[in-house]
Amino acid sequence: MSSIAKWNPLALKILLWVMGVLLVVGSAASFVGDAVFNFGSGAGVTAPVAGIAFGAGMMIAGFDPIGNISWVRALVVYAILEIVYQIFTQITIGRFDIVAFVIAILVAVLVLVLYPNKPALWMQTGGTTSGARA
Repeated sequence: MSSIAKWNPLALKILLWVMGVLLVVGSAASFVGDAVFNFGSGAGVTAPVAGIAFGAGMMIAGFDPIGNISWVRALVVYAILEIVYQIFTQITIGRFDIVAFVIAILVAVLVLVLYPNKPALWMQTGGTTSGARA
């Protein structure tokens, strides 16, 4: 078991990098739709640019996931929101992206399995054993 556990830090880094790349590529691809139907900037924020910034943050956090726990938490929140969104759109308009749904589930599970200090992910108010706080 310890031989597998020694690969967890590298796997966590790769997971954040891969998700960062997927977020950047997906957001960059949405520029086309945003140029035609300008829905993504109604609140003064351009959605594709926000997605690219979020993806870039994931990639940067991938260099040190333990020191960037807030980004890891944000990835878990993103995965949960993606799952809820896919279920909601299936129920309301009959559209469901199975790839996004499965990736979100895999990412959430993998982060929860690979992250070494699981209590720190839940933002407990007591003293923490790690130096990383966010």
